[in-house]
Amino acid sequence: MAGIFKVGAFVLGLSMGGAALASDKQDFAACDGRAHPGKQSDGMRGEPSRPSYTLALPGRSLSGNISACDRALASPRLLPGQTLRRAHLLRARAAAHLQSGDAAKALADLDLAEAAAGAGARGDRFHKRSMGVSLDLLRAMAHAYEGDGARSAALARAAMAERPYSSQVQQLGTEILHVSGPQNGAGARVDWTPAMRLDPAAAALALLLEGQAGNFKEVLALRPSVTLDWPEKAPPAFMLLGGGSEGMKLMQALLVSYQTAYAHAATGGTAQAKAELDEIRSRIRALQPAETPGKVAAGPAAPNLAVLLEQGLSAKTKQVEARIAVAEGRYGDAIATLVGASLPKDAATVELLQALKSQAPAKDAALVPEASGFVGDGLAERRQVLARLSGRALITPETPRAVVDYEKSRPNILGAVVGGAFSLGTSLLGGIDRLDGFRSTANADGTTKVAFVGNTPSALLVQEMTLLRAAEVTRAAGKPAFVIVERNDYARSMRTTQGGVEISNVPTGFKSEMNIRFLDAVGQSPRALDALAVIDSLGPLYYGEKSSKP
Repeated sequence: MAGIFKVGAFVLGLSMGGAALASDKQDFAACDGRAHPGKQSDGMRGEPSRPSYTLALPGRSLSGNISACDRALASPRLLPGQTLRRAHLLRARAAAHLQSGDAAKALADLDLAEAAAGAGARGDRFHKRSMGVSLDLLRAMAHAYEGDGARSAALARAAMAERPYSSQVQQLGTEILHVSGPQNGAGARVDWTPAMRLDPAAAALALLLEGQAGNFKEVLALRPSVTLDWPEKAPPAFMLLGGGSEGMKLMQALLVSYQTAYAHAATGGTAQAKAELDEIRSRIRALQPAETPGKVAAGPAAPNLAVLLEQGLSAKTKQVEARIAVAEGRYGDAIATLVGASLPKDAATVELLQALKSQAPAKDAALVPEASGFVGDGLAERRQVLARLSGRALITPETPRAVVDYEKSRPNILGAVVGGAFSLGTSLLGGIDRLDGFRSTANADGTTKVAFVGNTPSALLVQEMTLLRAAEVTRAAGKPAFVIVERNDYARSMRTTQGGVEISNVPTGFKSEMNIRFLDAVGQSPRALDALAVIDSLGPLYYGEKSSKP
């Protein structure tokens, strides 16, 4: 569900014949996703591709990938002066150690990575906002893995403060705070607003995580911010079972609805809970294929998606129905609903059994199993979450040469409107020659789409430049603030296959697009972005010394 961070791919296919020659050059790509360092000064040769350890399944041994890192770090191909590449390899090994469950070794490698980068790197703004933030996020995960929630939270907040307008950093930092919170006993509410204002889709993930933690009031507070993407027609069953994008959208909509229904029931809103269940059933029925009169099946029928969903989600349905019965004092009905049900080990089941046992008459309460039997292993669950998050903390190192010249990618919209009235429909969008890179389009619903395609090796740079452009467009329209209504981030890649098997997938650039709505005041929405604040924060990095801020 990283769907929250939506990534599409423009893929060019290239097939290669012949056997590949194995050598220690492959160890570099297997470790950190880049080609062997060559004689380039920093050793960062080639564009980043996915390190193999990021493809590892939960519970799978990562020893082979860690060994590749060991060999790459010891290889004579890595020259003494290539300190950035050494730090890059050490950081990759740290992430692999974290995914394999060894937080102590991960922390040791993170210290080595920082030392390899050198004392001078700590004062470099490009290092601080890329590798520096990445190391802090990985350290935060490792400390949370070890149970030190206070130190984890402090590091996550430091990373978020260093890069306040990066959607990826804000969302990842908030997820770490959510995981580390129960460990330090702070009990403080996790504020999802920084992540949601940069990507409204983050609200769905936030709701699901709060529901899993049993924070049902937070679920209801977040629900108005979530837009459910129900499919207009049933996706093939294999998409649901195989994790296809349409199947993931459907499952997210269903899980959000179930969490909302249970949250209503647990907080006394039985009418709302029943309405949510009715909506779920209606949506599932709509996925039932219509029968064609007179049509005779030619072979075995394909799995019916509606039936699969009803069967797979029956435990969630029983959870909600039983909780409604408890709230309405129908304790016998609640117990009858749970007989034979296979309840998951989650916060909802624990809350349900506790409520039923405490409220039902003694003769009925005796039939209710102890909630303690349904409490999951919190530490193990947190560690699984942290292992999955580690790959998202591998931010591409940024240097001055990696920052695309912002001026060359954008038309001078402000210069075109000086001295005259400004019209969004003509001057900005219709009357200015649009250069490669940025595009601005007025949408029929009153929003404006701002998009950027860049060849920079860093997705985060492209995303920030798109946000900066959105702030410029907002100021040029005479408005002080804007809200992101929808965003999509894409990666372009060159895929190489051999015998139909993918052997490399190298990014060639990124695209980011946002639909924004202008606001008359910053206080108009809790998700509002102050356009001038965005420009003041990002402008010094992207405008360059010879440019002036709008």
